[in-house]
Amino acid sequence: TVKFIQEQTKTLGDLAEELNIPKSTLHQWMGKYRELKHEPVASVDRVKELEAELKEMRRLLQEKEHTLADTQEELAIVKKAVHIFSKPKS
Repeated sequence: TVKFIQEQTKTLGDLAEELNIPKSTLHQWMGKYRELKHEPVASVDRVKELEAELKEMRRLLQEKEHTLADTQEELAIVKKAVHIFSKPKS
């Protein structure tokens, strides 16, 4: 159940209601899981924080890809100019 909870984006209260298990019981299970596994249990807030970070990283990646495309286009223009101006004059 704890692993199922970790995979959800719903609040613990919503999951407790959906699973028909008291919220306090879910809290206890999550605490026991942490003690046994020595692993943190991801919260909905943490998931949302990571989703926001991922969205920002995707935005930055897209920005860098546009910059790279612009630079490659400028380089192609410079290469053509070098080729044109380096031809011997007849």
